[in-house]
Amino acid sequence: MRFAGSQVKIEPPPMASARSGGNYSAAAGVVDVGNTFTSMRAKAPRYDQLSAQAMQNQSQEKQAAMNAEATVTSAGMQAYGAGKQSQMQAQAAIESAKIQAEASKQSSMMGAIGSIGGALIGLSDESTKTAIEPIDSALEKLRELKPVTFYYKPEFKDHTRKHHGFIAQEFEQVLPDATYVDAINKKKCIDTGDVIALLVRGNQELQFRITRLEAKLALQAV
Repeated sequence: MRFAGSQVKIEPPPMASARSGGNYSAAAGVVDVGNTFTSMRAKAPRYDQLSAQAMQNQSQEKQAAMNAEATVTSAGMQAYGAGKQSQMQAQAAIESAKIQAEASKQSSMMGAIGSIGGALIGLSDESTKTAIEPIDSALEKLRELKPVTFYYKPEFKDHTRKHHGFIAQEFEQVLPDATYVDAINKKKCIDTGDVIALLVRGNQELQFRITRLEAKLALQAV
């Protein structure tokens, strides 16, 4: 309180901050920094939300990758199955072609063998033969042969008519060199061409015997 003439002037007491030399601007700055930090914190991203979103995105990406892999695997299996089926069909076609080719080859070979056999039966040139010997005792061999009549079974050719011939197993006991096994049906067969030579030689032997007998009878009649 001051007295100035007749007037009394009352002044408010100084604040503690003024007495202590308080820095209002610094206090204001502190207030501004706090507000700014609060504002920035409010605007800052939520890392927990970001982490959750990242995990969700990662899960979706992994799920998408698994789906894509499953799709590719499924397509691959289908393609493999189709390829395997095509391969099996192709293999079956190849095997079928091989069988047909083998059958055709066997048929051609048998036809060729038949032609060669027929040619060999008619092939009589001396230059094609060796160890040539005359046939002796043809009548004896012919007597040992057992001609028969027979019918072939239905599964074989010409089964409807009567045949005249021999049984290969019996024929083999007399003329083993004229007996062979067929390469296709594994059955025994005979070469009847050998019988022709025996028949001719047997007939000659009979003629010789008849001639001798006639000569003997002629001498006895004198």
